[in-house]
Amino acid sequence: MKAIKERDWIPVGGLELEDNALKVVEAPVGNTLVVAGPGAGKTELLAQRACFLLQTNLCRYPHRILAISFKRDAAYNLKERVALRAGAELSGRFDSLTYDSFAKQILDRFKAALPEEYELPDMYEVINEEYIIGLYRHKDERFVNTNSRNGILNAFTETKLPLQKTSEPDLLMHAVWMNAIKNGRLTFRMIMRLSEMVLSVNPKIKQYLQETYDYVFLDEFQDTTSIQYSFLNTCFIGSEKVLTAVGDDKQRIMLWAGAKKAIFEDFQTNYNAERIPLKMNFRSAPLLVKVQNSLIKSLLNKTDYATASPKWKGDEGECMIWEFENQKHEASKLVKEISSWLKNEKLDPREICILVKGSLTKYVAEIIDALRASGIGARDESLYQEFLTDELILYLVHGLYMIFNSAKVESKSIVFSFLSRVNNELSDHQLLKLENRLSVFVKKLKNEFHGKPIGNSEIDRLVQSLLDYANQDRIRAIIPQYRQKAYLLKMVSDFEKSLSSYAESGKSFTDALDQFCGRDTIPVMTVHKSKGLEYHTIIFVGLEDGAFWSFNSQPDEDKSTFFVALSRAKSRVIFTFSKNREGLKWVKQARQSIKVIFDELAKAGVKIQIF
Repeated sequence: MKAIKERDWIPVGGLELEDNALKVVEAPVGNTLVVAGPGAGKTELLAQRACFLLQTNLCRYPHRILAISFKRDAAYNLKERVALRAGAELSGRFDSLTYDSFAKQILDRFKAALPEEYELPDMYEVINEEYIIGLYRHKDERFVNTNSRNGILNAFTETKLPLQKTSEPDLLMHAVWMNAIKNGRLTFRMIMRLSEMVLSVNPKIKQYLQETYDYVFLDEFQDTTSIQYSFLNTCFIGSEKVLTAVGDDKQRIMLWAGAKKAIFEDFQTNYNAERIPLKMNFRSAPLLVKVQNSLIKSLLNKTDYATASPKWKGDEGECMIWEFENQKHEASKLVKEISSWLKNEKLDPREICILVKGSLTKYVAEIIDALRASGIGARDESLYQEFLTDELILYLVHGLYMIFNSAKVESKSIVFSFLSRVNNELSDHQLLKLENRLSVFVKKLKNEFHGKPIGNSEIDRLVQSLLDYANQDRIRAIIPQYRQKAYLLKMVSDFEKSLSSYAESGKSFTDALDQFCGRDTIPVMTVHKSKGLEYHTIIFVGLEDGAFWSFNSQPDEDKSTFFVALSRAKSRVIFTFSKNREGLKWVKQARQSIKVIFDELAKAGVKIQIF
């Protein structure tokens, strides 16, 4: 593909970028910290920057661009957007990964370079951190009983390897590490430290990594943890690689998970990065932007206000607090209103999202049941986010759509794109033959399963046929997270179980696929799971002291959590307060601890409606 001259490049898709965004997109050199509020188009900015670097050949073949995101769905969304904007050939040099998957990719490829003491078995398993607590308990139960769980786990991976062995706690930690390594059972934080060790003790591997990537993007940078930042520095600090970090400290809600509070300041210092703010909010209606700006000033004590996009008219938008006597009244009212929105406003159920701060079971189980009783689907979306952003699972889903629903035209494109990736050595002529063979393969399966009831055994046969057609060895060789066969098999098994549960209750197998993908279903999730997502209407259930039980000990983080919930909405936000919630430790609900939130909402013009 012929390169575009830098002066002739324009944003892909005819998009107009604000001046600072265009400055970041077209910067050939220099590290940058982009501070961008909700709706500023952070993902689009990174996608356009990738297009600029690839289409102008500033990122010269065969060099690549690395994008690291905090969440898996964010990494997937960015990858898909670059593929759409830049095309298959150029986007093939764009790697979009999470910190965990990037670290695991390095360890899986170069674990033989670990020092002898830290040598891993050929196969290892990624495990929950409770396993580490169990090892500590087995070694020294008194130590576990006299220290907090988080304190033990944070200390366990707090420092770089190799471990010190100069004190009793050091020796205990070393023994637990060695036990876990010997048994091939690692947490993601352990994987990151081991990958860091590979790079630290093997300069040639680090050099190879830096020669691979000329440009590095860092998404949702405000949530970066200390260990992730240490890993990043091990990879790139002191190199000539160009780093672009994008984040918003108003949405820093991962401090509880170890997010580094001074990450922006440290990055500016360590990488001599220029701080560039973005002002435009392309997502939210003007009234919602007005409320957000009021809270930015008075609740978050920040000054980086946003401007609503000119696509909106006047004072569009809705923001309200609904107060109820109990959660039965709450559920009844919400079902009535949602039914009206679906019917009268023609909203797609996927454009409505129900958010909670903590437990879905305690706050929204009754609402989900009431919606389903009214014929409206709703589900805990967090159970499906991993599936619906995994390229192998999407290949299987859309392969099944090709077999059972030929009208779903985008499925062929998704399936063929996946097959092209795992057969990346094929020429254009050979890819054409692959496309023809795919049609024959799908037709064969259509004939074989036409008119048959689809149960567990049929789903297993269909999935295995699709896996065999793509070639599992090729999948494992090309896609880093599947290099461990056990992980691939687990993901496929979990997918089959989930799909089977829908097939048992669905009207048809196509209906089961639709249900699995969430079609006509309202997503329900925690605020933390909603980061980076947007919806026409947000319903935040439980603006109450009980939900914000930690407000007095971590007010800044809880205020940011509230701000994240508010800023997911394009047009409408409803906050609910119920005086009574059955089954909670706090039956009578109050708003004393979070009174400041209610006060600031009132100052911003948000009214309370009592039902």
